[in-house]
Amino acid sequence: MTAATIYADFAAREAHGVSPGYERLAHAVSRDDDILALLAALPPARRQPNLLFGVVRLLGGPIDDPTAFRGYTVANWPAIEAELRSRATQTNEAGRCAVLLPVLAALPQPLALIEVGASAGLCLYPDRYAYRYGGTSVGSGEPVLECEATGMAPPARVPEVVWRAGLDLNPLDVTDPADVAWLEALVWPEHTHRRARLRAAAAVAAADPPLLVRGDLV
Repeated sequence: MTAATIYADFAAREAHGVSPGYERLAHAVSRDDDILALLAALPPARRQPNLLFGVVRLLGGPIDDPTAFRGYTVANWPAIEAELRSRATQTNEAGRCAVLLPVLAALPQPLALIEVGASAGLCLYPDRYAYRYGGTSVGSGEPVLECEATGMAPPARVPEVVWRAGLDLNPLDVTDPADVAWLEALVWPEHTHRRARLRAAAAVAAADPPLLVRGDLV
C-alpha cells in the first residue's frame, strides 16, 4: 500500500468525524508529492499518519493548517525523520480501565496485574482512579473515568491490587517529562478531555511508578 493510499484511507476511515484537523492534514499529505517522496524513504511502519502528526506536534510544528504543516515538515525533515525512525505510536488510554473494572472487581481479591503492551503503565492503576457509571460513582480522586453501563450492575468497589507490572517493546517512563510529552503529542488535537485525563493518570502513576520490563511477549 502506498503512502498516498495510507493517508487517504486514514482521512476517510479514521479521522473523519473524529478529528477534522487530522482529516484535513491526511488528505493534504495524500496529494503532496514532496512529502510522499520523503515518506517513501522510510520503512513502511514509520510512514503511518499518527506517527508523523505526533512527531510534528512534539517538535512544535503547526498542525492546524495544511499549508503551514507542509512548509514546516519539508523544512525540518531531518529532525522529523530522526524522530520517526526512533519512536512508535504508544497511546496509553487510562479510560480503558472503566471497561475492565467490572471484571477486575469481581475476581477473588487481592490481584496481581501484568499488562502486555503497557506503554507507560497507566492502565495498571485501576484501583487508583475514580469511575462514574451513569449515576453510580466508584472510587475517589482524579481522573474520573466515565462509562455507560447497560445490562449489568456497576461494580461496587475498586479492586485491591498488591502488585503490578508491564511488558512493552519500548516502555515509557511516566516520571520523564519527555516521555509524557510524547504521550500527549499522540492525543488527537481536538480531544482536550483525553489530554486532561492523560495528565491526571500520569500524575497518579508517577507518584508510585510501575515496574515496566522491555521485552517481546512472543
